[in-house]
Amino acid sequence: MKITYIAHSGFLVEWEHSVWLFDYYKGEIPVFSREKKLLVFVSHSHEDHFNPEIFQKFAEYPDVEYILASEIRHKVRKLALSEEQTGKIVFLKPRQSWELTDRTGQKILVWTYRSTDRGVAFLVEYKGKKVYHAGDLHWWVWKEYSKQRNNNMTANYQREIQFLKEEAGRIDAAFLPLDPRQEEWYRLGMDYFLEQIDVETAVPMHFWGDHSVIGRYKSEAGIVGKKVEDIPREGYEILLE
Repeated sequence: MKITYIAHSGFLVEWEHSVWLFDYYKGEIPVFSREKKLLVFVSHSHEDHFNPEIFQKFAEYPDVEYILASEIRHKVRKLALSEEQTGKIVFLKPRQSWELTDRTGQKILVWTYRSTDRGVAFLVEYKGKKVYHAGDLHWWVWKEYSKQRNNNMTANYQREIQFLKEEAGRIDAAFLPLDPRQEEWYRLGMDYFLEQIDVETAVPMHFWGDHSVIGRYKSEAGIVGKKVEDIPREGYEILLE
């Protein structure tokens, strides 16, 4: 599996017969073979996760399917897509599942989880490997929020991660928010996720171009046995066995 960081929360995950694009909204998408099955995932409708250009970019691609959070439906309706394009879209609500195949007939299994903001998080299983993309499922504690609101956020996040823990088991690659705007609470979500979930490789995202927050986290966290990837630049590649 080759992972390419595109920008913000956007990643390309490439396999021998399948390619997955997660939460693209800007940046350069790597070139990949048109012979591969392409899945385009969008976790929710925020502009930093959903760019309607995805439908034009891959309009001529021979084998593409779009897996979108159901709350994006209202935006898609305004795009006047062709019947052929809309036929390639699947809308999923939280805690749903979907099954697809690559071009060789190998199964690709998708599960969704309830975001603590909008939309869903995705867990995708393929060839015995599991890949998780959090979208905006995160522990969003903010200084300006009331204590009650932050307490509700804490409960909602922990509950959903426990639900994921029961279903997912071990995860090979997890794309997780690490947002410096949260100041002293920036590491809550990733800390809890890595404490609760068996993760082989954690890949930070949603850091708004501040790559230094990754080094800061790694120096502060001290979580034994967890691999947190450095993301030094856009276009950075990670190869996983």
